[in-house]
Amino acid sequence: MRAAVLLLLAVSCQAAAQSPVTLMPEGSREGSVGLIYGEAWARRGSNARQAVVYPWISMQWSSGAFVEGLSAGWKLSEEPHFQYGPIVGFSSRAQGAGGTQLTPGGFVLWRVLHDVEVFAQSGIGARDGSMKAELAVNWINPLDADHSVVFQAAAAKDDGWSNRLGARWHWRLGRRHTLVSAVTGIRLAGSSAHAPGVERRSSVAWSTALLYSF
Repeated sequence: MRAAVLLLLAVSCQAAAQSPVTLMPEGSREGSVGLIYGEAWARRGSNARQAVVYPWISMQWSSGAFVEGLSAGWKLSEEPHFQYGPIVGFSSRAQGAGGTQLTPGGFVLWRVLHDVEVFAQSGIGARDGSMKAELAVNWINPLDADHSVVFQAAAAKDDGWSNRLGARWHWRLGRRHTLVSAVTGIRLAGSSAHAPGVERRSSVAWSTALLYSF
């Protein structure tokens, strides 16, 4: 897993040499690193829950290359309100196979209104060859200069179908530090809700992260 993260970082750094496609100053970059603590079900459809701690990194270059967690991509559009391009990340393998896999694909991000955006992503699992997809609508609600809340409704297909409703609160503690807290309700959908071994169809995941921007 660590080797894959380094690979994604390397791909993004190479993409940074391309022509600028963002509103950032040419040759510039911005990013954040931090630590996330959270809790969710131990496995999809399980009654058991598991707490996890893991690092976070986010980077964006003026070329349009970016890294978000365990995903890396490249924005190809010069229109800031409508972005698209290739993306590669990790996804769960098909039920019964276990583990994770690299999933190359593409994404579209459309800012419909100044505070509403639609995000779509799809890809093919490199190991199981199955389609992975996600469609999300985000409502961005700035409360004041230091606080903002993002509400999200999403549907996704990974190792099964699921729907999500969630909220994420950003609290800027200072010039470089931000506290991000999130809670998400997840419900299995379609055949995934009736798959063998499913003990519960719904669950709630939550997390808190402290980020340092640079």
